[in-house]
Amino acid sequence: MSESNIENMLSQLIRMVGTIQTNLEEMKQDMDEMKQDMDEMKREQLEMKREQLEMKREQLEMKQVQHEMQVKLDEIETKGEERHKEILARFKALEQDQDFIWEKTARNEREIGNIKRQLS
Repeated sequence: MSESNIENMLSQLIRMVGTIQTNLEEMKQDMDEMKQDMDEMKREQLEMKREQLEMKREQLEMKQVQHEMQVKLDEIETKGEERHKEILARFKALEQDQDFIWEKTARNEREIGNIKRQLS
């Protein structure tokens, strides 16, 4: 082989090695970027998980508050029913007293009428 052929082959090999090295560097940069992207995605996932946990905690707190409110509402309803029954009982007693008073008044009026007739 001639010297110029060898030189041509060497220059081709050098270019090929240079191209391969450039490609490797580009791939390394791409891999570094991908690693950074993956790290960012992991951070975002962790943040999302933290937010989800916070939301679950808040939901549990809200459920607890709802439960407490329901218990208080039930207590209020029970007290309301008891008061209603008590008021009805008092009204019934007043009604009975009024009936008794009317009866007695009517009897007294009849007796007064009888006494007036006897005196006249």
